[in-house]
Amino acid sequence: MLNGKPFRFAGANLDNLNLASNRYSLIVSITGKIDAYYPSHWAIDDAFETLHKMGGTVARVYSAGTQGSPLAIEPELGVFNEDAFKQLDYVIKSAADHRIRLDLCLVSQQDFYVGGRDVFSHWRGNMNFFEEPVVSDFEQFIEEVVTRRNSITGVAYKDDPTILAWETNNEISDSPVAWESHIVSYIKKLDPNHLVINGNNAYHGNLTPERLAEKDADIYVAHYYEHWTETWNIATDAGAVTKAGKVFIVEEFGWDRSNCTVAELKQHLGQVEKNPDVAGDMFWALRARQEPGKLFPVPGEGGEWWALYYDGLYTGENSAEDMHARALILENHIKKMTAAR
Repeated sequence: MLNGKPFRFAGANLDNLNLASNRYSLIVSITGKIDAYYPSHWAIDDAFETLHKMGGTVARVYSAGTQGSPLAIEPELGVFNEDAFKQLDYVIKSAADHRIRLDLCLVSQQDFYVGGRDVFSHWRGNMNFFEEPVVSDFEQFIEEVVTRRNSITGVAYKDDPTILAWETNNEISDSPVAWESHIVSYIKKLDPNHLVINGNNAYHGNLTPERLAEKDADIYVAHYYEHWTETWNIATDAGAVTKAGKVFIVEEFGWDRSNCTVAELKQHLGQVEKNPDVAGDMFWALRARQEPGKLFPVPGEGGEWWALYYDGLYTGENSAEDMHARALILENHIKKMTAAR
């Protein structure tokens, strides 16, 4: 709900705004040696402006939570990087300027350039991420982020309506329910003003009654990639979440020809539009300009990371013409979802 009315949305993953990588490189042996950099303020503004022109009202920032490298929010255990925080401050300010709300992810399953759960384990001699003292280490990270006061706007994150929700994690599919329940409640205690997303991807059969009963978890998500045989299952997933009195979002999905034909893409998006149990969706992942006249490089090896450039770009996986045609389909869908509010 927003101002007493149902809120439906469509938007995009703007995964690289807080920290970017051209190769999605892994942290080499957790040494901190990564191919990563901070996008400029101009690039951040351009990304939100592009999404705004497409009609988008929500963006997910996968790189909001970063650990274990010199540019990370927490480069070393218990050490916090003011420069990295200032980057996130600007991301939030720019989103507000463009009337876009944010889904901010706190840690990732994968040890890509953002760091992720393996960094926390490595700091404690490869101890289990879900056990002490690693749990307390993660809580310290959460507290530093959630209780941050924006150095640009002066608004505390916990009081900023630009933030739609905090997300516990990206795709940590083996998280115990007890850990999830503890973490979502910890976030809610620090910040009772915002929604909390359980980041355990529904695709893995994780929408169990026990998980859906987590007291402080507000939103549950699914990531659909036919490329990885993660098949769209909206009716079942959304129905289970709604029945439990929670909110369901299609948080990531593959839009290109390695995931679906044009006809199948339209069919998937049509199912979202027609199903009131789906609150919103965000495709993976919008790429805008790195600087005037220059696009961000295609991430990953061979362009298989489903980067969408609005005007179209040949990436090895996609032709420029096909990409732009699909961008227009996504844009039309986004505007339909926004109008449905």
